[in-house]
Amino acid sequence: MKKYNYKQKKITIQEPDGTTKRKTIYAKTEKELKEKIKKAEKEAEDNLYKTLHPLFNDVADEWNEVHESGISHYTYSCYQAPLNDLKSEFENMQITDITSQDIQQLINSMHKKGFAKHTLALRKIVATQIFDYAIIEKKGVKFNPVNAVKIPRSAPTKNIDIPSDKEINIVKQSVDAPFGLFAYLVLYTGCRRGEALALKWDDIDFENDLIHINKVVVFKYGKPEIKHRAKSKDGIRSVPLLAPLKSVLKKGKGFIFNINGNPLTLSQFNSNWNKYIRATGLTLSPHQLRHAFATICFDAGIEAKDASEILGHSKIQLTLDVYTHIRKSRKKETFDKLNNYLTETT
Repeated sequence: MKKYNYKQKKITIQEPDGTTKRKTIYAKTEKELKEKIKKAEKEAEDNLYKTLHPLFNDVADEWNEVHESGISHYTYSCYQAPLNDLKSEFENMQITDITSQDIQQLINSMHKKGFAKHTLALRKIVATQIFDYAIIEKKGVKFNPVNAVKIPRSAPTKNIDIPSDKEINIVKQSVDAPFGLFAYLVLYTGCRRGEALALKWDDIDFENDLIHINKVVVFKYGKPEIKHRAKSKDGIRSVPLLAPLKSVLKKGKGFIFNINGNPLTLSQFNSNWNKYIRATGLTLSPHQLRHAFATICFDAGIEAKDASEILGHSKIQLTLDVYTHIRKSRKKETFDKLNNYLTETT
């Protein structure tokens, strides 16, 4: 049996954190040893470069995974579309090569297409957090280029679509329509769609007139997953069980809205909601009913801070925006009534 006199050599490899480590290379011949050393040094150099100059998408995905555990499901969901836009724009670009001009160009491009100021602001918020993460985690980024990015002042503001009094009255009168209880419950609780679908009968405290919202249905590939909200302080809350809703609820077991005891799939929800829309003639979305509940709070004189807690808004500004919209809308209605009166009497 032929025996080889193995050649060996120790080489020094630099790590991304600035430290070095020793590695022993083995080969059968001097030529092979030189080739292996060259290959090892090239791999170490490439790995070092990739670590210090990672692709934007890799850092963005890493940030997204880490970020999910510290925020509410709805904030996380709102960040996904901006994240995808940023990844599409900067695909295959190293994060260290992206400049303020590059990000501003994306914002300006979306502005020209007519996107609302809120939509543009979300892209800036997500980009800011990704680059902040890159700085903290030493991804080669020395400063945050998003800080210099501006949202165009002329960008349109997001329209808050609140149902009319006529539409709200139809919801109130249609609790017995197909899926009518769902719309009725959202109207009188301000729940988000996923929160309402996750409600169980034991979440309702009939004695103390409270509904405990501590979980949400998340659809993944159309299938429902229950996410508990313990990680998010603004996600866990109790809302009042108002008399109109309490009067139509009949105690049961398990999920309030279910098929064979299971939470609804996305297709099942859409099917049921479409049945409700056809039966009532409405064209509302569940989110509009959330705004309708905010209108009820406004009319009842509930302070924005208290309404914000009931609605589970992460920022009071969201509630203030809705309240401001209601106030402006009511003022316009008043002016229209005054104008109509003068027109009819002259």
